[in-house]
Amino acid sequence: MIYTCDNCGFIFSRSEETEQCPDCGKYEVRPANEEEQKEFAQRMAELSESEHLERPRIPDYEDAEFSMFSSFSFRVPATALQIHSRMIVDIAVEYGENPANRSELVGNVWVRQEGGRSAAFLMSVHLPAIEGEAPREQANRVFEALSDNGEFNTKLVDFIQGSY
Repeated sequence: MIYTCDNCGFIFSRSEETEQCPDCGKYEVRPANEEEQKEFAQRMAELSESEHLERPRIPDYEDAEFSMFSSFSFRVPATALQIHSRMIVDIAVEYGENPANRSELVGNVWVRQEGGRSAAFLMSVHLPAIEGEAPREQANRVFEALSDNGEFNTKLVDFIQGSY
């Protein structure tokens, strides 16, 4: 997840939830907004490109950060959202136990136009974890949470209308 420090403006990534800024040490950290996430991704791409141009190498096991997720996907035609368009969007949801809070099930929602090459991050959904719950039941709960979520519908409409 990408975070921003409201004290010093540092944008950074962590695999687990954090409250303290690694740069200034203050406890004024929050999830990065969309613009900050784009800035972070651009900086990381530039850093990676310059580093690998100077010294190309294959990452080793210690460099990799592994996470295990389950996923499901579905398609939604724009007409289902009462938008007069032939567009169909593919929705992909990665979900799993939140490593920073094991009592929470988190789903990250991605969207792309059918046939598109890249997906946009749409939103996250957070649900209480249920011990011993089967992956299929988790997927059903995440899907139901999205179905009942007005923010999901609004963001999906914005994406289809090109304002996302």
